[in-house]
Amino acid sequence: MKGFDEIQQLWQRQEPEPNVSFDAVLRRVKTNRASLAKKLFWQSVSVAVAILVLLWMFIAVDFSTWTTYLALAIMIGCISYYLFTQWKDYRNISNSAQLLSKPQDYINYLKTFQQKRNRFNTRNYAVYEACIAVAFALYGIEMYFALPFWTFAGAVIFIIFWFLICHFVFMKQYIHNENTRIQEMIDNLERIKGQFRDDR
Repeated sequence: MKGFDEIQQLWQRQEPEPNVSFDAVLRRVKTNRASLAKKLFWQSVSVAVAILVLLWMFIAVDFSTWTTYLALAIMIGCISYYLFTQWKDYRNISNSAQLLSKPQDYINYLKTFQQKRNRFNTRNYAVYEACIAVAFALYGIEMYFALPFWTFAGAVIFIIFWFLICHFVFMKQYIHNENTRIQEMIDNLERIKGQFRDDR
């Protein structure tokens, strides 16, 4: 009990945190916005490179089965959709700076943006994963004829393992990090609103 009383006294001696200046909060919001925009930009660039490589493979490489060409077409379509969405979200968050002078409007914008990103990163991404899995299965037909059985079996196990890791580990971490960054922007803007109410 003595330890609890000492902790309680320490808390009572703490002074409340002073209001953070409007400029300091805006700097934090701008930093988070720029960081999120940069992440979306570089993801778009890397996905665009992947599309170019797949297009080159479709045109230049002579595959033995038609299913491989279908697999490549599915992958190119899926990744193009992913690129389009990432680029659109990059442009949206980059061009949202004009809302910084209106905290409530920006809060509403960020909440809508967060919902759209969550929908894209969960429901839409599950459909994307399923289509990519179908593409790998179609490409597996060519691999089955081209590779020794145990090499083929090892490749299939590795691909399944990689899908599971991406879905249950990497994607969850990605969603968490993105939501944390957007939520921090919302929280900082809420602090500005609260400060304005206190100043009136």
